[in-house]
Amino acid sequence: MSDLREKFLTYFDRKAHHHTASSALVPEGDPTLLFTSAGMVPFKPYFLGQKGGIDRATSCQKCFRSTDIDRVGTTLRHLTFFEMLGNFSFGDYFKEEAVAYCWDFLVNHAGIDPKRLYPTVFKEDAEAEAFWKKVGAPNAPVRLGEDTNFWAMGPTGPCGPCSEVYYDLGPEFGSGPEDRVGGDGDRYLEIWNLVFMQFDRQLGGALKPLPKKNIDTGMGLERLAMVVEGKASPFQTSLFEPIRAAAADVIGVPAPSSASAATEAEVAMAYRIISDHVRASVMLASEGIIPSNVERGYVLRRLIRRASRYGRLLGAKDPFLHKLVGPALGVFKSQYPELAAARTQVEETLKAEESRFLETLEVGERELGELLSHGAKYLPGKETFKLYETYGFPFELTREICARKGVAVSQEEFDEAVTAAADVARKGSGAAYVGDLATAPYQKLLQESPGLRAEFTGYKKLEEQTQIVTILRHVKTDSGVRVETGPKVELGPGDEGEVILLRSPFYPEGGGQVGDKGKLMDDVLEGKLLADVHDTQKPLPQLIVHRVTAARTLRVGMRVKASVNPESRRTTAYHHTATHLLNEALKRVLGPNIRQAGSLVAPDRLRYDFTHQKPLSKEEISKVEAIVNEAIKADYPVQPMERAADDIKALGATVLLGEKYGDKPRFLLIAKGGWDNPADRFSLELCGGTHVQKTGEIQTFKIIKESSVAAGIRRIEAVAGPALEELARREEAADREALKELILKFVILTSKIQTVTNKPYHSVLTNIQDPDIAPIAEVRKHLPELRELEKSLEAQLAQFKRDKLMQQAELGQVTLDVGGRRLAAQKFDAAEPQTLRAISDRLKREMGSGVVFLGSLDANKLSFVVSVTQDLTEKGLDAGAIAKAVCELQGGKGGGRKDFAQGGGPDYDWEELVTKVKALVAPK
Repeated sequence: MSDLREKFLTYFDRKAHHHTASSALVPEGDPTLLFTSAGMVPFKPYFLGQKGGIDRATSCQKCFRSTDIDRVGTTLRHLTFFEMLGNFSFGDYFKEEAVAYCWDFLVNHAGIDPKRLYPTVFKEDAEAEAFWKKVGAPNAPVRLGEDTNFWAMGPTGPCGPCSEVYYDLGPEFGSGPEDRVGGDGDRYLEIWNLVFMQFDRQLGGALKPLPKKNIDTGMGLERLAMVVEGKASPFQTSLFEPIRAAAADVIGVPAPSSASAATEAEVAMAYRIISDHVRASVMLASEGIIPSNVERGYVLRRLIRRASRYGRLLGAKDPFLHKLVGPALGVFKSQYPELAAARTQVEETLKAEESRFLETLEVGERELGELLSHGAKYLPGKETFKLYETYGFPFELTREICARKGVAVSQEEFDEAVTAAADVARKGSGAAYVGDLATAPYQKLLQESPGLRAEFTGYKKLEEQTQIVTILRHVKTDSGVRVETGPKVELGPGDEGEVILLRSPFYPEGGGQVGDKGKLMDDVLEGKLLADVHDTQKPLPQLIVHRVTAARTLRVGMRVKASVNPESRRTTAYHHTATHLLNEALKRVLGPNIRQAGSLVAPDRLRYDFTHQKPLSKEEISKVEAIVNEAIKADYPVQPMERAADDIKALGATVLLGEKYGDKPRFLLIAKGGWDNPADRFSLELCGGTHVQKTGEIQTFKIIKESSVAAGIRRIEAVAGPALEELARREEAADREALKELILKFVILTSKIQTVTNKPYHSVLTNIQDPDIAPIAEVRKHLPELRELEKSLEAQLAQFKRDKLMQQAELGQVTLDVGGRRLAAQKFDAAEPQTLRAISDRLKREMGSGVVFLGSLDANKLSFVVSVTQDLTEKGLDAGAIAKAVCELQGGKGGGRKDFAQGGGPDYDWEELVTKVKALVAPK
């Protein structure tokens, strides 16, 4: 459907609209949104008057709406990922031109029958109604109410009436009361929405005319394709059919052309879900989103797992979604050719996540089936959380399965269980929660002061004579933190808050680089400290926010000298330039398909996440280190330059998928020559960070750790420059401390062995020097020796304890007669679980027929095992049932198979537990 996209964009390009490329699905500079959900999102600064330079624009914007995930497949229209075609006017043309453009394109360029088009207008908008009549629409505009035909950005602010265009699919799609223009039936399909922003809604609800009236329109490409191609749903169009057909080939179940039978309806629904979710997953994963249990990662996880489960219902046994990435990319290749470079990354992401899900899916489905098998009509939140935490079942998937069986679930109870678990984890880690920068105060600032900007001057200098233009004071309250701002807000000595400066040399956190630290000094009284700057952030594109602790009173309008910590900036630059060298080195060693998936650049270290399916070998790590250090030794010039966005493709610069760099992005060239010969280069990337002038300044580079952070994502941690010397000092101190701890452990272990065996144990420590004064080489020589010795001693001690306990467990001394059945019951002190298992196996063999019940008390916790011989399991005795009964009495948890089970909980009267087991063992 590339021709339809191109036809739309070309049409408005000829109407003097600026053609703007789609922004990322992850909104740039708008933390209020999880995803870009409409075509107007990238243009919000223009609608709010925060940016200028263009008065007309058109785009084909990638959009995603997570609210529709559960409805996809159950209807013929709902989608998660879609492309929105739009044309926009910022104070230029208004209703008449917008209506005329809409009608002209649909009828004369898209070739749609005008008799099947039905415009709607807001019930009070006679002006728009007149314009529809003027263009010759054969169907009279339908007047509708505020719920459908009046748009608002929020309770207050810009708003205005809408005019929507519906397409009549025909009576075969429905003839009920809702099958009308603006109704909820299937017959009339909304294809284009024109929003006329002409009012500013006040606090009391009054509508004040805007000084500049704007146009915001949106038309789903998928719905337009459905109409133009004459299909019954978007899923039958060329935007979905290649994926659906490929899925049918892979799974082996034909995708039905109709849904007349119940089984065919289910198959058709499954293919709708798979084709939609694969499209969406490809788009999200291509922007570097990794499946996880939070935010965007959780949305991607839901998509992959829901699609995988429906594939399983169709008969798929193995991971298959990654095989559909190629067909999905084929649908988008003309509009988004850059996606091809991410194919391997996307395939690996989908395959790894689906494989992980399938490992637990069968067990989870069985567990859910067991929960629903008793005819319950309600599933408690603790059970839905258990399915989520233990088996990876997203709550939404559990809810969907339960809904089909008529079982209710509670989102609120599930959320409470998640919160409770998070609280426990947070308390356990000792970490305090610190929320992200709230965006509301900054949005409000920009609305009140549209011209507010913070100029960054830190590329060329570390000090700046400047002025405080805004102060935000944080006031702690019982309900959290309240942010105060305004011309009279001050920060007194000791107060914490945020300061916005007219010009700032402080680099705000971004692109993986941490925010600068430093000081604000008195511009009049030389050397007088006004505030310490702890961090610098950029909550919105226009603002640089300095987090400070005031040493003296700070006021709006005060002139200050902003001074960045030079040492911190310098060492951070070492690590940022080293990150670029590392990125290139990894491509040379592992191949050009690896892509950056995250980074951290700090004064003392760097962290680099990248797409790769397996750990790096020692040889690969050595090669990467060597390439980076050779580039450092070569002392290449590091040359930043702002250039036209068209140069990204022309020069082959490395970019992050999903990032939007603007019309004049900042390139960073590391090369022998200059920009006159950029082809002779080591690396070329887009980057807004701070860097060294020559690679030789970095001095040296070392990888200190390589690990996995997620399926298909590896992480390298490294240090460069003076940080390597500091690392060496820390490692030496840690090794000396480790040797001291091992010596102490050795003394304790040998003492315990002597106690258990009543035999002396000869020390091997006489040849080891004091770790504090021994040469570090000697210390490191002894570390592996003592670690191996420690393992050996711990194994010996454990064996000695097991042997002693086995001697205590004499069958004749612990066996009871329970109605003709034998029960061996005994309690031990601090016996390990495997020791209890070994003893129970021995006693069961010696008995031939009977039940073994063994317990162990350790630190006020009583654990136990239950073992039943085969002849008694055949007569109905169940070790798992016995364990659960003991746990109910004890207040613990347990379970297992019919022949063996285990459990544990708080300490409890042993004789009472034995009495309970005797009652369960006795013949009925």
